[in-house]
Amino acid sequence: MSIKETPISSDSRAASKHRTYITILETYVAILGTILGLVFTWSQLRLSQNEDDRSRRAEPLSYTLEAVNTHYQYDIQQEGVAMSIPAPSLRLHVTHGSLSSITAISFDGSAFHELSDLPILDRWEGCTVDVTMPAESLIVNGNLVYDYFFLFLQPTEGENQLDLICNTISLDTQEVQTSIFHPIALAQLSYLADSPQKELLLVYNALLNDFKGLGLL
Repeated sequence: MSIKETPISSDSRAASKHRTYITILETYVAILGTILGLVFTWSQLRLSQNEDDRSRRAEPLSYTLEAVNTHYQYDIQQEGVAMSIPAPSLRLHVTHGSLSSITAISFDGSAFHELSDLPILDRWEGCTVDVTMPAESLIVNGNLVYDYFFLFLQPTEGENQLDLICNTISLDTQEVQTSIFHPIALAQLSYLADSPQKELLLVYNALLNDFKGLGLL
């Protein structure tokens, strides 16, 4: 029995190496393609998220106010009788858009009693902030007391706005109801008879015009 070894030619070795290089190259190309695909997908998701965030920030600013119980009291004298009524703090909740700054203002038409920048968060969307103002600007009409102040809101994008916030206190029921007035409410000013609401709107109109004169609105 004899065994004969057949030598491998140099051409066969070269072809084998060539096939190996092609296989390795194809593997690298496949891996690189997968990585590039993942990077592209991630960048598209980030772009979409940024566009969504920008779209939400560009929405017209909208918020709600919720009365929150505090240890503060309205100390009121009515016909020589002292009354203490719980004074609410107001919790502002942004529902659309986002804020960069908010200022609470107590102004009665002749003097500023309070001007406070409220603490802001890095991201206002969906966040809350408590607003507590001293009862300085008041209108008394019979068994109703109107405690009011203003909020100057500066959104991240879009126009600033100045809103009137009024707590109406009933001395009969000792209940407090909070109302928000936007500039559209001033359209009725010329048609209102003398009343606490007209007095409120006159003060609101004066402050609004001052802010416009300063270029803040």
